[in-house]
Amino acid sequence: MVSKILSYFVLVIMILLIIGIVLQYYVSLPQEPQKLVCHKGRLLAQVEGEGAVYTRIKKFSCEYDKSMLIIEEQS
Repeated sequence: MVSKILSYFVLVIMILLIIGIVLQYYVSLPQEPQKLVCHKGRLLAQVEGEGAVYTRIKKFSCEYDKSMLIIEEQS
């Protein structure tokens, strides 16, 4: 009786560990950086090459509205 309970307990623990390892793997995958980013009303574009290096695009402003990026030309 006790050995049956222990075997079920170990089985449940092993399944939880496997699920945790799989979730950790998918959470830690690297994400692609965005090509355009709006930061403090300034439009930033990703510079070609390695890493997440951005440069400001002059004469344009931006804002987020309902999870949409809105880009406006400044005069």
